[in-house]
Amino acid sequence: MEQSRPILSSLAVASFLIGLAINLSPASALTDEQTQRELYDNNARFEQLSGAARTLLELKFGKKDASPTQATAGSTTANSFSPIEEDSNVLVNNPNEDLTARDTQSETTLVVFGAAGNGSTGCSAFNDSGSFVPPATPTSKFTGFSRSTDGGASWTDEGTLPTNANGDVGDPVLARSSLTGTIFLSTLQFSGSGIRVFPSTDNCNTFAAPVQGAPGKTGFQDKEWIAVDNFTGSGQGNVYLVERDFGPGNGIYFFRSTNNSATFLPSGGTLIASGAANNVQGAYVTVGPDHAVYVFFFDQSSPQRIRMCRSNDQGLTFSAAVTVATLATTGVNGNLGLGGGFRTNAFPQAVVNPVNGNIYVVFNDKPAGTDKADIFFTQSTNSGLSWSARVRVNDDSGTNDQWQPTLAVMPNGEHLFISFYDRRLDAGNSLIDVFGAIGNISGGTVTLEPTSRITDTSFPVVRGQDPVVNSVYMGDYDQAAADNNFFYVTWGDNRLANPNFAAHTHQPDVRFAKFLVFAGIPGKTNCHGKSVSALAQQFGGIDAAAAALGFSSVEALQDAIRTFCGG
Repeated sequence: MEQSRPILSSLAVASFLIGLAINLSPASALTDEQTQRELYDNNARFEQLSGAARTLLELKFGKKDASPTQATAGSTTANSFSPIEEDSNVLVNNPNEDLTARDTQSETTLVVFGAAGNGSTGCSAFNDSGSFVPPATPTSKFTGFSRSTDGGASWTDEGTLPTNANGDVGDPVLARSSLTGTIFLSTLQFSGSGIRVFPSTDNCNTFAAPVQGAPGKTGFQDKEWIAVDNFTGSGQGNVYLVERDFGPGNGIYFFRSTNNSATFLPSGGTLIASGAANNVQGAYVTVGPDHAVYVFFFDQSSPQRIRMCRSNDQGLTFSAAVTVATLATTGVNGNLGLGGGFRTNAFPQAVVNPVNGNIYVVFNDKPAGTDKADIFFTQSTNSGLSWSARVRVNDDSGTNDQWQPTLAVMPNGEHLFISFYDRRLDAGNSLIDVFGAIGNISGGTVTLEPTSRITDTSFPVVRGQDPVVNSVYMGDYDQAAADNNFFYVTWGDNRLANPNFAAHTHQPDVRFAKFLVFAGIPGKTNCHGKSVSALAQQFGGIDAAAAALGFSSVEALQDAIRTFCGG
């Protein structure tokens, strides 16, 4: 690979935005109905909501947005220059199940796991408009999930979540407890007040009936994130959830479960950030190896900021908010105003290094000059008390757009990974690819390898064609994961036509990629990649190659390739 360049670490997040135009039978008291109507009628407040919240309001009160014509285009012919691919661009959902114009799968989340750090089993969830069957009712659905048992080489679309009194309306987030093996899938509710948390005890083969993740809430509850403390010691197995209350609470609230999600407390939640002074959104929760709990969020003050609160007592109390980064964007929720007319945001994603406790945050923002959107990193080496100057991640030389990053770190703390949407391959700054970078960690320094193309086909903007999706929605977040051998990521991808609805020449699907990790060696640019690709092709995967060649693990094979490439 090319010579590495020093950089600091990462975070970024996102939310969601879809909207339907069918009448929903009221499932709440008249006062709730009036509150929701006020949110719908107040354009400024409506713009602050996630897509799932817009879904419910537009279902009840009608579409607010016109539906513009989708972009149409083919793909670029530029070659992928990634030397790190193994399983790449694999379909996660099944497009053959999209039988109507309701064919949107987007806003992806992911967990991977398996014996001895081998991610043989994967679970992905996503917004799925095909899960919605008109007419809307309090128990309606808008979420799908898929499962892989072969390391991501293939995926089975598992359909919808269990029917329940409050339904599900997307914004899915997955987390897994290494202590119990339980997988937790959180979603917004289709009716009532609160957050759905669906547990799975059979490795994502099925999900059980949901529990209430935000008890004691009234009014409109929005954009949630969920995480598990998987570190040995007091607090291991705790499940943490954050969400945005657009009801009387008006702010970001935190809940926790100490019994594997059987119940969440406290009733009404712990206030993290009030929305009284200015909008707050896009809350994200993660955990450090010392069991500290970190909540990050977007603050629409002037200037806009990313902020963080820390808990040293497993979520019972939190510190005052610290500014992580000051933003240049001024749009609602940090919208970057990109070409194509789809909504973006400046929500953060964050991870904590499992070994040294350093915190990495990644986000998108408007840089100086005419460029509208770049990806940035910042790092804290003192538990979030102070943060480094932000550093640009994307290494293109032009002013094309980059947005919506993901972030993951390996359990051994040696490498991190960032992916993001990128338009650098299109001179017209329209067609979209996904790019990524692997960072090598040494103490308080992260050295980022040159960015690599992940997608093998560019795709156009698709919006305004699905009758039950908000006309400015094209996905608000994705998620990456890691074990000590691979990074894994899912994303929304618009390359394919709907096989059952000819009018949709491009429809949103979910795709998956998996990357074997090597540090670059100057002067040996593609040595690792060529060796890995040849072995994977010859033996049917890198794990099979390691076993067939007599190595005790993939890591041992990696070491041998490093020695060969460096010799």
